[in-house]
Amino acid sequence: MGWLIILAAVVLLPLLAVAVDAIAGLRSRNKEYEFGDVRSSDFEVLVPIYGSVTYLENIDYLSQYGGKVLLCTTAGETQQFYDELYRICFQNNFRLFVATFGRTDNVHKRSTSGTIRDRLIRDALPLVQASYVVPVDADTTTTAPLDALVGELERKGYDLASVRLVPQNTDTLLARLQGYEYRLAMQFRFLATWLVSGACHVARTAVLTDVMNRHSLFFQGNDVEIGLIARLRGYRVGHIPFEVPTVVPASFKAWVRQRLAWAGGEFRLFVVNFRYVVRHPFLWIYGGLVTIALFPMRWLAFAGPGEKVLYCTGLVATLALYVALVLRLHWRNRSWSLMVMPVYMLATSMILTPLGIAWYCWMAWKDRNAGVIHPDRVRRQSEIPSPRPEPAHARVRHYI
Repeated sequence: MGWLIILAAVVLLPLLAVAVDAIAGLRSRNKEYEFGDVRSSDFEVLVPIYGSVTYLENIDYLSQYGGKVLLCTTAGETQQFYDELYRICFQNNFRLFVATFGRTDNVHKRSTSGTIRDRLIRDALPLVQASYVVPVDADTTTTAPLDALVGELERKGYDLASVRLVPQNTDTLLARLQGYEYRLAMQFRFLATWLVSGACHVARTAVLTDVMNRHSLFFQGNDVEIGLIARLRGYRVGHIPFEVPTVVPASFKAWVRQRLAWAGGEFRLFVVNFRYVVRHPFLWIYGGLVTIALFPMRWLAFAGPGEKVLYCTGLVATLALYVALVLRLHWRNRSWSLMVMPVYMLATSMILTPLGIAWYCWMAWKDRNAGVIHPDRVRRQSEIPSPRPEPAHARVRHYI
């Protein structure tokens, strides 16, 4: 029995991981997309902004859409925050939605958990009068006009669509490695269209309203949950490779903080909500089984008392296979940094995956929200975690 465990941990498990990556990468590698000529101005843009107005980094980009832009904020901000936001709205003809709830998080830090962002989108959606809606983050821009994205959604007959995130900073090794990750992940969305990005996506207003009313509001994995609920409810979810520039963490500290939160979100999706993700067996085998459930076997092989020669042989063979795979998948964008990619992925799966489990537990306890998905149940207001009673001045919804 001991030899079987060693064989599985040292040989079969790494080969399975490489095989899944290879099949996904090769199947999606040559997927091509041709945009049509349809344009649509029947949309509005939702932009959550809270904590600090300095987080609103895309004002110049948003200004071209004027009255189509609806800034969404909470009722727990400072008077200075509101004054600055009112000024921005007046100067750019934006509209402003102030929710009926406050918040308690640190205004000097970007939130990596909590329900605020998704509550703002959900509560603002009834005010959207256009047929289509494009939620974007406060630091997000696009390379092409949004009317092309909305027109493409209309032309393809989708109800909701993911877009393509394109990392812009490649000045460090860490950023270049993330660039390779993003390139493969974005191409994989042709196969798993419901892997929506929170930075930007597009939907029919009625569809996103229905989805958000059933959303768990758990922050990490909130974007993928949107696509997953839409699929579970029978909506047509697609992928439009509409390029959206993004900045990836350039420092090790920022990268670790982001990846710990992501790992916690992956645990929520693949384990806590496995009954839904298992309907997509290819992705679940990789994320739920190989990456999370079997991570103890990787450590067992690595830290076991014997068979070091066998382990080293299996590790070298696996790394060699993975080097060949990444070279094949990224040949057009090849560089010397590709040689580091297998080690980068190994370190991520060995260290951040188990830490992600603890990170999920911390987020769930902190926000009093386990992130359990209920696609067939509309959440009542009383079911939404609230860190404190609503302030008296926040009981009236403001809309200008």
